[in-house]
Amino acid sequence: MVTELSGNIPEALLAVELERLASSAAFRRSPRQVRLLRYLIAEARAGRAGRLKESVIAVDVFDRRASTFDGRADTTVRVEIGRLRRRLARYYAEEGAWAAVEIELPVGGYVPALRLRHQANGSAKLPSIAVLPFGDLTDRSDRAAFADSLTDEITDALAHMPGVKVVARTSAAKYRGIAEDVRTIGSALGVSTLLEGTVHGAEHLKVVAQWVRTSDGYHAWSRSIEMMAHESSQDFKERVARDIVGGLQRRLIENGGGQGIPLAAPFLRRAANAEAQDAYDRARYLLRLDSVDGYARALPLLRRSLAADPNFALAHCGVARALVSSIGVTAIAALSTLREARVAVERALELDPELGEAHALKGFITFAFDHDWPSAERAHLRGIRFAPSLPYTHSAYAWALMFNQRFAEADNEYRFARELDPLDLKIRAHHALNHLYAGEEERALAELDAILEVEPSHVIARSVHATARLWRGDAAGARDEYRALLASHPDLTIGEIGLAQAEAIAGDARAARRRLVKLQEVERARYLPPYQVAMIHARLNDVDAALDWLDRAAQECDMNFVCARLDRTFEPLRHDPRFEALLARHGMH
Repeated sequence: MVTELSGNIPEALLAVELERLASSAAFRRSPRQVRLLRYLIAEARAGRAGRLKESVIAVDVFDRRASTFDGRADTTVRVEIGRLRRRLARYYAEEGAWAAVEIELPVGGYVPALRLRHQANGSAKLPSIAVLPFGDLTDRSDRAAFADSLTDEITDALAHMPGVKVVARTSAAKYRGIAEDVRTIGSALGVSTLLEGTVHGAEHLKVVAQWVRTSDGYHAWSRSIEMMAHESSQDFKERVARDIVGGLQRRLIENGGGQGIPLAAPFLRRAANAEAQDAYDRARYLLRLDSVDGYARALPLLRRSLAADPNFALAHCGVARALVSSIGVTAIAALSTLREARVAVERALELDPELGEAHALKGFITFAFDHDWPSAERAHLRGIRFAPSLPYTHSAYAWALMFNQRFAEADNEYRFARELDPLDLKIRAHHALNHLYAGEEERALAELDAILEVEPSHVIARSVHATARLWRGDAAGARDEYRALLASHPDLTIGEIGLAQAEAIAGDARAARRRLVKLQEVERARYLPPYQVAMIHARLNDVDAALDWLDRAAQECDMNFVCARLDRTFEPLRHDPRFEALLARHGMH
């Protein structure tokens, strides 16, 4: 059954489902139908369902003129709605059989119904699978490790597949070497399908695998896969995993029906050798610290990983991530760094076109530095499609949505990202910033207080908290915050910049100008973002200078430029036509 939960469907989940629908055989050659569907859903979810009438749709979607449209003579809307209704029915009967969200157009209306698919008992109606430990029949000790690794490889691949439930490997491992009826195992694990297999041979490996339906023990699919000459064990293992998951996509039958299970998203990705993998793993740990020092220390390790394996897509993506993150905390200038980041992310996608993190990072770069929102959003949605359970794909999209003033959608994406990784303080701090920009100041401050209680030196949380005080006109409170920032992060300029703003707000323009001069004198010793200079001039009501520095920020790809439209620091510029012209000139209109 389906349960109507239209208002509770996360934007993240809906975006993934719409992207998948748009690329399906039913819709991929019908962009007009996809556009119509997206429009109907957007209007309904924005609370404008009452507008969804034939005349409005004709104007908004099919470019008719409101003054001349005559629904009796022009049946375009009714015809296209009928086609869309039939196309949706076809999609959900075939490729969308396992979709988490079902979209329906009730006869006689234009308001779509969105439903999450659930069984009556509340558990998701999805293929449920357990991968039993592969047996080693080679009589070689090292082959047992290969069998375990293959089991992990397949389990991870399936776990990344949208629309499939996979039993955790720890539960499935209890049945290692146990000769139990598959129906008993299936009942104990609560799954409809088991994958079981064995590894044969000493030097020339062979894997025998089969899908078994637990309701009756029927072998739905089986395959014998042999290692090719000169194929490494790692390559063979990955090929086996791909073949097996492909078999699931084609043949898996649950409860007598179901087709069109989505392609598995990224398989477990490994470097070609241990040296490259080890360097990458250590760099990844440093990246997760989300600190200036962590980014700086991660880069040499990532480059060492690439020296050992130049075709390691994740390491290329890691280089781009470290560079972009360093730019984001204003530790390094964008112009001197962006080219390497762009090359790294493009190389990652060239090596692995389904690397969701790389698509998300490309979307981030395309919006933050190129200000090309349509292209960026497409990249973000691809990232979510290929890595629906990766927090970064959702948080990066949320960040861009926020600066496009789509606060409700950003809130949903941030919520989903935090569900996936509740310990990531950077995601939580940016979520608080979204609340602040959306006018929910108390909510933002409560979030920031919670972060600072456990991590008082968190640079994003502290700077956003101080910004909120500035926006309130609390110069003394902001000054204390920025002094704490300066003490904990003396290598960053944000503390001094904030102090200058607080001095300007407090009426001490002379002190603010002295601090600005001092900052510019030491500019060569550390990077001074032009956007930050523009902020001080705006606080001092130096409109011409603020506009000049903002223009320089855009030209130098200062990432903070995307904040200009929402940043209350620039209130003195709002009514100056040059400000709007500047934003439009640099793609931020």
